[in-house]
Amino acid sequence: MYQRDGVWTFSIHGVLVYVRELPRNNITVFHHICSPVRELVEPVCRGRGYWRSEHKNWLVFEQFKGIVLEDLGRLALG
Repeated sequence: MYQRDGVWTFSIHGVLVYVRELPRNNITVFHHICSPVRELVEPVCRGRGYWRSEHKNWLVFEQFKGIVLEDLGRLALG
């Protein structure tokens, strides 16, 4: 995991997953199209925010930010 200025980057199965903090402390989670990574990331985000199809990313609510970052960190470790 790499973190700088409200942006976290995780490598999951060699695919970069980007998490960006928004002004209201919600976060967005984005990765390029990769089905195996989607199968791991989607359950982490589902129920903790919603899919924004116009931006092709997840918006995760502030109260779940810590757990989502922890879960993504665990996935990045393998």
